[in-house]
Amino acid sequence: MIWLVNEPPVIDLGAAGSVALEQDWLEQCLEEAAFAAGYEEWPAEDVARSVTAFFLAERSENPYSLEAFTSTVHRVLRGIGYDEVAPFFLRDGLELRVSLLDLARENPSGFELGFFKSCERACNQLLTGGLASKIAFEEMQPAVKAILQKAHWCRRCEVFAGDLVAFLRGLLQKLALGRRVTFAIR
Repeated sequence: MIWLVNEPPVIDLGAAGSVALEQDWLEQCLEEAAFAAGYEEWPAEDVARSVTAFFLAERSENPYSLEAFTSTVHRVLRGIGYDEVAPFFLRDGLELRVSLLDLARENPSGFELGFFKSCERACNQLLTGGLASKIAFEEMQPAVKAILQKAHWCRRCEVFAGDLVAFLRGLLQKLALGRRVTFAIR
């Protein structure tokens, strides 16, 4: 495999695909871990840069499995003196993000059933590997307006958004198969 200079490491999520390491996401996860470890003030941005620099310098494996990625972050945290933060990093599992707007764009405008099918396919893909414990659905309002061909938020949009939330809630409960999965819609 050829690696480009400063190309972000890739994390393999199995059936859910792979994602490039995002600095903002890593910073947020490290911040949450530090808070759980008892730090109210913590240099998450600097630590995230250090972790990313380590990944860029090491390049021992690409893509990284989630286990290898987590293990490497733990090793870096211990190496820079934050042993107590390491056990809290991704302790509650991985949060994956889904753009509802991207799913809406896969379907012709006005094709509501196709949009729900796209949502179901995406959820199946994310939960198949068993890695995700949190799913964040993003860009709900623009997605609803795109599917309904509306320029402004209206009563019909509210009804459709309510139907979408109920659908996603039921679908995730069915697909979780007893595992604890939380989700947010933004």
